[in-house]
Amino acid sequence: MMTFIFILLLFAVSIMAAIFIGKRLPKTHVAASRIRLGAPSAQVWDIISDFKSYPTWRPGLTRVELGPEIDGLPTWYELCSPHSRVHFRVVESKPCSRLVTAIVGEDLPLAGTWIYELVEDGDGTVLTITERENIHSPLFRFFDRFVINYYGVMDVYLIALAINLGDSARPQHLSLKIDDSSLSA
Repeated sequence: MMTFIFILLLFAVSIMAAIFIGKRLPKTHVAASRIRLGAPSAQVWDIISDFKSYPTWRPGLTRVELGPEIDGLPTWYELCSPHSRVHFRVVESKPCSRLVTAIVGEDLPLAGTWIYELVEDGDGTVLTITERENIHSPLFRFFDRFVINYYGVMDVYLIALAINLGDSARPQHLSLKIDDSSLSA
């Protein structure tokens, strides 16, 4: 019984420490990764803008449900588990060059956008994803910074995209000096 109480107490202290540290981390962050893919930008664009097909190449994503358009642009729901359904929308779309997507929802632990920029590079394409997030929950801030890391989700996406294209490329993390004032909500 004492072991159970000790484990429970240790768990509670760990959560409180994570929240304490999370409150001291910045609420906003900007991170960017890029990858050079051996495919033309039109082919890369076709894959990244075909949201319904994401589960065929993105690990951990079990299903995508298309949603109603917002401002004439597509929305979709990503399902990673029976209890995880996240709504996304396209904010800006310039075929073969730029795509901006955002998380939709008011009561989420975070808000943010991904900016995809495609640039022709010889017979291939350089794809840069810039993530701008505003993380409301101190606990989620802690996990995003120390467990997942700011580049983690982007890197998984980019590596999976490369594999889908038959490419062995790996992403590079970019150093950014961007004014975070545009991120505050």
